[in-house]
Amino acid sequence: MKFLTTLAFLAPLVASRSVNVESPSPRTDKVSYDGYHVYSIRAADKIEAEFIEKRFANYHTEVTSRGFEVAIPPNEVRSFKELDLNARLLSADLGEQIRREDKASVYKRGLHRAGQLPDLSWYQSYHPYEDHLQYWDDLAAAFPKNSKKYDIGTSYENRTIHAFHLFGDKGEKGNKPIILWHATVHAREWITTSVIEYWAWQLINGYKTKNKEITKFLDYYDFWLVPFHNPDGFSYTQTTDRMWRKNRLPRSNTTCVGTDLNRNWKFEWGGEPSTGAASTNPCAETFQGLNPGDTPENIAVSGLSDKLGASRKGIRSYIDLHSYGQKILTPPGWTCNTTQYPATLPRMLEIAGGFANAVQAFDTRNETYQYGTGCDIEYYSAGNGRDHHYGAYGADHSWTLELDPVTSGQGGFVLPPENIWPVVQEQWAGELWLLNNVWKN
Repeated sequence: MKFLTTLAFLAPLVASRSVNVESPSPRTDKVSYDGYHVYSIRAADKIEAEFIEKRFANYHTEVTSRGFEVAIPPNEVRSFKELDLNARLLSADLGEQIRREDKASVYKRGLHRAGQLPDLSWYQSYHPYEDHLQYWDDLAAAFPKNSKKYDIGTSYENRTIHAFHLFGDKGEKGNKPIILWHATVHAREWITTSVIEYWAWQLINGYKTKNKEITKFLDYYDFWLVPFHNPDGFSYTQTTDRMWRKNRLPRSNTTCVGTDLNRNWKFEWGGEPSTGAASTNPCAETFQGLNPGDTPENIAVSGLSDKLGASRKGIRSYIDLHSYGQKILTPPGWTCNTTQYPATLPRMLEIAGGFANAVQAFDTRNETYQYGTGCDIEYYSAGNGRDHHYGAYGADHSWTLELDPVTSGQGGFVLPPENIWPVVQEQWAGELWLLNNVWKN
């Protein structure tokens, strides 16, 4: 069931704020999830699905093909049970899961040897936003002749959004097929940040050590990485509300804050009527914004994508990293009308299947990844990044990659720190397979 040329001219692209806002007083007290129950709900029919979606629009939720997962405050558990929904308890204390994440960071900012890559102990824990910024600067400093950092715009709270360009010594820079990765789109999906960092680490380390396979990739492709699509939201998850999803942009005539940046891309923004593809309710977690691409963050990242999509060789592979669910989603998400499916879908699915197999072959935890169109194996999601990069730029392979785990019962957005290392390794195994198999689209 489904719920409803070179690119050297890339000077800093300052994101304008084109929306009229009235800032409410920001919340400063930290949100506690102690005693919150997390349930998975399955609707009996479309009518009940619509009821569930509206009833819990203002709760921390996740819509999946398995059902609707929702976090219920302890004082509402009894009334929730009285609704007599087809619900299964996944976690009896979300707060306890969050506390397990709080493992001390092992990174010593700027204290590793200059010009060398940071050691892999980084992937033993989660880290403060400021440490992530330093980590990326340290990665680039270890690869000075083959990397460039760009300021592509600013967030609502005036944090700089950076893009990193990694490249090899052969081939004309700016005239190669492009590999584009986005991470930290939804603020609470911390594992995505770790995965893109590990991918960057592996590329740089491989080229520095003259690994033939990695050297081939960096000489053939131009890699572009945007590690923090949503820096404000990510920072907010660390200071105030661990389960925050959206950005931090307020809107007029409402006290609700934030837009879902993965419902705000311009291509097919809003989707088909009455599908639940995205919400017009500013309080909902899938609020699409008031106009296509009207968030400062999406103005910044789409400005970069506009340049990359217009380059001579175009975007060969776009991956938008998310969690959770263990799925590889191709376009379309905005429609289930098969006449609108991409002509290149069979090839996209072939590559997605190879990626999934490579992850599973590497993994020792018997994890499996599903793959298919967003509509077929997940749910409607208009205004998402994968649809935009295929529809607006013709990206040969355009995915949403939903990382570990499968359900909230296994951690959900709050993936235990001991799982960071196995996840980043298995995802790199999949990415190696992909890079070896998208040479000819």
